[in-house]
Amino acid sequence: LWPDVHMYPEESAQAGADVQAKKIMAIHWGAFKLSQHSWIDPIERISAKSLELNIELITPKIGQPVIVSEQGDYSKWWLN
Repeated sequence: LWPDVHMYPEESAQAGADVQAKKIMAIHWGAFKLSQHSWIDPIERISAKSLELNIELITPKIGQPVIVSEQGDYSKWWLN
């Protein structure tokens, strides 16, 4: 059922590559525990795939404003 309504993290990164995006940003992960996987599993998976595909991944903290045209500090804050 899940793949019928939602992209996996790796598929999201690949979609960014397919449309030749300069940057991608994972959406609606980590705000609520709704799945059996660990809290950081989705972001770790999309991080690995975006690195493999050489696409910049924007990872703002929950609620952090983002101006995509500017360089931001999007270090792996979820590990702290």
